[in-house]
Formats: sequence, structure tokens, C-alpha cells
Amino acid sequence: MPDEDRFPVAAQSVADSIAALARPAVGGARWETRSYTGKPQFSTGVFGGTAGVVFLFADLFRVTSDPKAREVAEAAAMWVEGQSKADLRDPGADAGLYFGLSGHGQMCLHLYEATGRERWLRDAQARARAVARASWPDAHVLSGSAGSVIFLLRLYQAAADQSLLDAAVRAGDHIARTVESDDQGARWDWQREGQVRFSAGFVHGASGIAYALAELWRFTGDNAIKSLVHDAWRWIEAVALEDDRGICWNRWPGDPHRPRVQWCHGAPGIGLSAARVAEIFDDNDLRRFAERCAQATLAAGDVRNNPSQCHGLAGNAELFVELARVAGDESWMTCASDFGDAATAYREDRQGEERWPGDEPGNYSPDFMLGSSGLGHFFLRLARPEEVQMPLMVRPPEASERTP
Repeated sequence: MPDEDRFPVAAQSVADSIAALARPAVGGARWETRSYTGKPQFSTGVFGGTAGVVFLFADLFRVTSDPKAREVAEAAAMWVEGQSKADLRDPGADAGLYFGLSGHGQMCLHLYEATGRERWLRDAQARARAVARASWPDAHVLSGSAGSVIFLLRLYQAAADQSLLDAAVRAGDHIARTVESDDQGARWDWQREGQVRFSAGFVHGASGIAYALAELWRFTGDNAIKSLVHDAWRWIEAVALEDDRGICWNRWPGDPHRPRVQWCHGAPGIGLSAARVAEIFDDNDLRRFAERCAQATLAAGDVRNNPSQCHGLAGNAELFVELARVAGDESWMTCASDFGDAATAYREDRQGEERWPGDEPGNYSPDFMLGSSGLGHFFLRLARPEEVQMPLMVRPPEASERTP
């Protein structure tokens, strides 16, 4: 096999193993996945559910034009669409990106971008209208208003509808209203273990929120938003630590455990935010900060001993892929490929069938974050980084859009 074919072949292997596990259901197809705590479930969510599987098959169709990939993606999306339809009329429905309406909308939008079928764009717009009326439990990317900002702006890029930008501004206003600031900078609370915590991480913390706000500034030019982004980065840098791997963060200041090095908490996700914000603001200091995070991620290697997006090689190496593009330094793609090669070693042969594990031994869930579809999508990213985008982030700016 030619060396450049190894990642497309790996992506197809992951997709084939997932497609074989699909279960026909009323209106489409679904998979039994694992919850964050390891319980079997049939979930519509992006995190731990069927919606995230669509990202792999939609982009596989985008790259290969294989109608089977589109069939799997659309069958899964139709099941999610049917199961979540009641949420469109429920003012108390989860509006979040990883478990709720914003994630379902992003699934539909991604499928539209890959197939060009207008019905998926209309479905994404219907979910955006529901999100525009929603309330959020917090400001974070995982469950709160920052995640909705990301979805609404991504849809605005596709549909150029002013109401979408207005809805994103409303979600941004929620972020601004819930900030806590002092002389160290800006941060947002996170309910954890019955206590209020503050995290710098991407999923539950300031770096993910700062990224969403920077994208909002990109489309609005509101300097109050830009100032809040800078305040968030002051706090992120103020609580940074150093260990034998390099720059690092606790899950929250004072957490007694060793700092995590993974996309959701720690240098990989914080560096990803820094790289994208640096691109939007043309900020060399933040770009160098992202490189420090990447060096720490590289030093940690396969720190969690798994290939997944949320806690493993795939999610950590997304920083390298984005930094290669933002900094124009192809050596980071070499690092990403090295992580990709390490991830292929997790392939298992069970009685002639290939299987791909998730973030824990024995977890063969096909979901995007904890399971194998996120790994397959990462392999596609390695093969076609310019064509296959991160599905849960706003499309990056063209060169002509960047701040002069």
C-alpha cells in the first residue's frame, strides 16, 4: 500500500466496522453506544450518540462519493431527526452542541455541506430557530451558550441569514452576562462535584468560550467581545502551570490530581483555541502560546492509552492539524501523522473482522467523542486536511478575511 493511502484505508476500515453494527429503526438507523459512564444507550446526541456518527459518513461521502456512505449518514440523521422532533416545540429542550438541538442542527448542516441536499439545510435552520428561543444552563461549549454560538455561526456561513447572526449575538450576550471577572481576568463557573469550579479547558472552561467569542467578533466586529476574549486569555495564562511535559493546567485551580493532557481538559484543547483565536486576531503571541501547548501535547504522547477524540490520540492531534494550517508549518502535520500511526495500532482483528476501540478497553461504541467514528474522522482529516474540517467548530477564515 502506498504510504499516502494508509489513512484513507484506516478511515474506511473504521466506517465499515461501524456500518456493520447499524440497527434498523423506525425512520432510519441507529447504534447502541456508551454513555460517559459506560452504560449502553440509544442516544441522539453528538457526544456519545448517533448524531456524531453522521460526521464520519458525511465526510467519507464528501471525499469518496461512495453512495453507501451517504446512505448510512442519511439513515442515521433521519433517526435523530425523528427522535428529536419534539424538541423543536419544547422551550425547555436542551439547546447544547454536544447533547441537544445545536448538535442536531450541526449534524444536519454537515450533511447538507457534504451532499448538497436542501432538506438537510432546512432541518438545520429549523433547529436554529428553536435554539434562538432557548435558554442555557451555563456558558460552556459542551452544554451552554458557547456551543450554540458555534453552531449558529457555522450555519450563518452556509445560509447568510441575518436572523442566525442575531441569534448568535443573543447567545453571546448570555456569555457576557454570566462572566466573573477580577484582576486576573475573565472566567465562567462550572458546577462540578456539587461545587462551583472554574476551568481553563475547552469543553467546560474559558478557552472554549474564548474561542466562540472570537468567532462572534469575527462576524460582528464588536470590540466589547474582543476585550472579553483577551480578558479570558489573561485568566487562562494566569492559572497555567509547568510540569515535566511543559505547559499544563489542572481541571480547576487547586485540583489535587495531575494535570490532564487531553482535548476536553488541558493543553490540546486550550492550544486548539489559542491557534484559532490567533488566526482570527492575527496575534503572534497567541500563536506561540498554541505552539507551547502543542509541544506539551507532543511530549505527553499517548498519555491516556487510547485513540479517541475526547481523551486520546485523535483529539489531541487535532491541535497539530490546525496549527500546521494556522502557522504554515508542515512539521506539525508530521506530528499529527505520527499520532495517526500510533492510533492505527489500536485496530483489532476479531475472527477476521476489524474492530476499533474507543476510550476505554472493551469500549467498541461507534460514537464520535468516546468511540470509533471520531477516530475515523481524524484519519480523514489526516488524508484531506483542507477539505475535511473539524465538524464542531466554525469554518476557518479565508486568507482575505483575516485581520490585517
